[in-house]
Amino acid sequence: MQLARYYPDDLLNADQAADHAGVRPSTIRQWHHRGLLHPAIPGDGRTTRHLYGRQDVDAAIAELARREAEREAAWQRAA
Repeated sequence: MQLARYYPDDLLNADQAADHAGVRPSTIRQWHHRGLLHPAIPGDGRTTRHLYGRQDVDAAIAELARREAEREAAWQRAA
């Protein structure tokens, strides 16, 4: 990830990213720990928070939708 591709308004903390994605902040943290979403600016976990790129959040949502569609298609083939 290159910081130069982000505008300040495109950087979201976990709460803002959750609002943008329509999920809870704990889901954003889960996506991060599972490697689906990487912070554009890593925080230290104590005094500074991770900042996520809006387009990275959108990409994570798209990836999850793709995975769900694949699972649904596999389920339909098996039925």
